[in-house]
Amino acid sequence: MTIESQQQFRRSTSWYNSEVHQATGVIIAQTHTDPDHALQRLVDYAESTGLSVDAVAADVIARRTTFT
Repeated sequence: MTIESQQQFRRSTSWYNSEVHQATGVIIAQTHTDPDHALQRLVDYAESTGLSVDAVAADVIARRTTFT
């Protein structure tokens, strides 16, 4: 995720969705990575599947999607 895309994401409504931050924490636990990289993986996965970041976050929390 480029700095520009990070800034754009932080201005989006998804940034204020607590599930996105919770899912980022789950990804940190699954992958043993830092928060920025975990969030990047979440956003990249959403972009690659055509789903919204919010939808992927909900799937991560519900354990329908995992990162390893």
